Amino acid sequence: MIYPKIPLAQSIIEICLAKGLTDIIISPGSRNAPLTIGFVNNPNFNCYSIVDERCAAFFAVGMAQQLQKPVAVVCTSGSALLNYYPAFAEAFYSQISLVVISADRPQNKIDIGDGQTIRQQNVFENHSLYNANLTENASVQNDLKIGEAIDFSKYKKGPVHINAPFEEPLYETVAELSIKVKNDDNFSIPETFYLDKLEEFATIWNQSTRKLILAGVNNPFPVEEEITEKIASDNSIIVLTETTSNLHHPTFINNIDTIISPFSDKDSEDFQPEILITFGGMIVSKRVKSFLRKYKPKHHWHIDSLRAYDTFGALTQH
Repeated sequence: MIYPKIPLAQSIIEICLAKGLTDIIISPGSRNAPLTIGFVNNPNFNCYSIVDERCAAFFAVGMAQQLQKPVAVVCTSGSALLNYYPAFAEAFYSQISLVVISADRPQNKIDIGDGQTIRQQNVFENHSLYNANLTENASVQNDLKIGEAIDFSKYKKGPVHINAPFEEPLYETVAELSIKVKNDDNFSIPETFYLDKLEEFATIWNQSTRKLILAGVNNPFPVEEEITEKIASDNSIIVLTETTSNLHHPTFINNIDTIISPFSDKDSEDFQPEILITFGGMIVSKRVKSFLRKYKPKHHWHIDSLRAYDTFGALTQH
């Protein structure tokens, strides 16, 4: 097999493979040639070449959303990286596992007037779950950063940035790996379950007569059929589903705006929930957001392991 000669490029490729990150979108360029050589010549990777960086990044976001696993997008140094930002921001707010791997010039070549050179480190800081700013030489510390970045994207659902400096020559290859990577598989996210408050939650739920469930963006089949039927049979629960919720039942209301728009003040007061339960991603409907911000629930519980947005200014439990 053909490998890039640069050890850092070998490390990135081998750790991606070890972590199961096998779908790679490659943008054109020279500085990222070591990564391109390594990914393309390894049959374990599915590589796609997309010329326009903005399109490449959105393609990666769509693929990651569909496959429900991290997808990497790889680019050269300089402003090419900035073209990934719209898709990077989308991945952040939609909680999609995107891994951006950017080739960079060595640190001593930054801000000295070299072409295709910008300050790439932490360029996505406002929207990145993890920034792996690597050093030029392969090292255990670099390996751990690469692995942590991929794990953050996979388990915390969002975009991460791996920035890798490469010095010329960039196109040299070898027949065998010159490195042995450090792959740490101890990453875990502690599950939070309020056992001590379960009785309190049950009491609040059972004593409430107006319960509203609002389903945001979800993958197909987000709720088991048995649970769906149980919810549907409870007359104290109204279920509103966004078009993007992938949650369907004859008794659930999917035309939210049509239902809420004609409400009088009296109707709104009668419809005001004591408990609001949300799950999934962001809520699209402006009408329901406006309604719940004015007629706030006493309790808002977001029952999802991912990020909870206090969209209505009433979030009490997550």
